[in-house]
Amino acid sequence: MSQQLTEGERTVLGGLLDLDGRVKAGDLAVHMDQREERIVSILNSLAEKGLIELNSTDIVSFALTSEGEDYADNGLPEIRLHGAVVSLGGKADLDEAIEKAGLDRKEKGIAVNWVRRNGWVSIVKTEAGTQLMAVQQECQSDVEDVLKGIQEGRVIPESSEAVKMALERRLVTSSSQKVFEAVIPTSKRERAKALVESEVEGIGDLTPDLLLTGAWEGKKFRPYNVETVPPLPNRGKRHPYSEFNEWLREILVGLGFTEWFGPYVETEFWNNDTLFVPQDHVAREVQDQFRVGYPYTHGDIPDKRYFRAVKAVHENGGETGSIGWQAPFSEEVAKRLCLRAHTTPVSMRYLWEHRESPQKMFIIDRNFRSETLSATHAQEFNQCEGIIMDKGLTLRDLMGYISEICKRVGIKKFKFKPGQFPFTEPSVECFAKHDVLGWIEVAPGGILRPEVTRPLGIKDSVLAWGIGSGRLYMASMGINDIRDLYSRD
Repeated sequence: MSQQLTEGERTVLGGLLDLDGRVKAGDLAVHMDQREERIVSILNSLAEKGLIELNSTDIVSFALTSEGEDYADNGLPEIRLHGAVVSLGGKADLDEAIEKAGLDRKEKGIAVNWVRRNGWVSIVKTEAGTQLMAVQQECQSDVEDVLKGIQEGRVIPESSEAVKMALERRLVTSSSQKVFEAVIPTSKRERAKALVESEVEGIGDLTPDLLLTGAWEGKKFRPYNVETVPPLPNRGKRHPYSEFNEWLREILVGLGFTEWFGPYVETEFWNNDTLFVPQDHVAREVQDQFRVGYPYTHGDIPDKRYFRAVKAVHENGGETGSIGWQAPFSEEVAKRLCLRAHTTPVSMRYLWEHRESPQKMFIIDRNFRSETLSATHAQEFNQCEGIIMDKGLTLRDLMGYISEICKRVGIKKFKFKPGQFPFTEPSVECFAKHDVLGWIEVAPGGILRPEVTRPLGIKDSVLAWGIGSGRLYMASMGINDIRDLYSRD
């Protein structure tokens, strides 16, 4: 049977003949006054029929974030700070230099960090305060050149180290656009012309309107190729990583654990304070933790008595025998809203409601951290949190449960080493052997400190762990990059 084209295919093929040569889908869409998405769809169909060659390329473009725009206009904080120190004679008090550079509180930390990393300024702490001394009189940053280049619309090479640094510092965002180009091979041009010029009489598509009105009666129909194999439907199915998390859930239910849930948006009281994480801990800064700014910035404390007990533990150890952090405890900080950085606040909410032994609880759910994307780190990740509360539990029991979970998901090599966390003591870290990445941490855990459990009135041992289910999956299945867990592969 001769090859048949739809009206759309004939029209697009004619447009390619008119423009001649290699044509971009966008240009063809403008020429034919059609949507580019429709043109690309028809070009794919023509390529499948062997009438054209269709290629695609990814074009990467960059845009400045609001912070990047500010730095492009006013200069990077580190360059401004270095300039301020030089203008003050090459040596200046930190606060004096910050004021001279016109930096706010956020920019201060950024500037100090980068002038030190770049070796532009040496920082010395004395009894009089922090002193800055210029190591060199002039400095230059390729990152600033990138920001100004993007602002001015210049072409920026995506592979440069300065672009990578600007992306890591979240001063720049990148986007990729797929561009399609089509060409009719010389050997197919005569065939294409014949198909475009040929007119096939009759009805091509039998529509509901034709059936309702009866307009099809007495008309001719175009020939159909009944030997054409239709495309297979893309049936929905569960993602393999989602299946793994379901498998992990079944393992824990089989071990006698109760599943629990909690909110994604938490107050810092639940996310940090109840876990005896000091309020000035570096992980609580916006560089590590996502803060919530809309529609609310602060939440409520549901249990004032519990709040007072946690406050006392932080300030002086309360009734635990500890000396606490010996620092004022801020209710304003405790009420700040953030995206849940781990699932441990869910464990604390569970213990708040279930204070009598024995208890076995788990949760497998998402968490959010301001991480730099890499093969083993993601800004959104799944964690398998578990706690066991009973009399006489030891670290050996915790290691036994973690070992059992690793074995059941197929990890053959794993090992433990001592760990250190603000809310557990003693603590361990479990590492699994990955064929490509080597030893990767999959399950940190420990026994909750009295500073965590005593404010709840709990005196029995509470074992806790936070298994990164993504890393567990990578070690179990031999996956080399955590970003592949969220792909269509």
